[in-house]
Amino acid sequence: MSLINLPLELIHKIIENIAKPSDLFPLALTCKSLSNLIIPDYIDYRLIQCSPADTPVWQHLIEHPHLSRNVKTIRIIPGVQKQIDINSN
Repeated sequence: MSLINLPLELIHKIIENIAKPSDLFPLALTCKSLSNLIIPDYIDYRLIQCSPADTPVWQHLIEHPHLSRNVKTIRIIPGVQKQIDINSN
């Protein structure tokens, strides 16, 4: 039995357990059905790198829980605080 003939729930579980995006991409290229399952959701959301102050990223994940469940690694990057010079014109 080929992978694509398995129940969809089982295919999702297999994809979820592949840790590296670099391993997911070749699998996605094997056929259109797997490509539609893997790209973009599993590849784009596997690793999140951002500052804790990057509100749009966190808000997006809150609003799309089906995407946030695919996150395997979060790397916190120290935010750069913008200094505003109130004396400049």
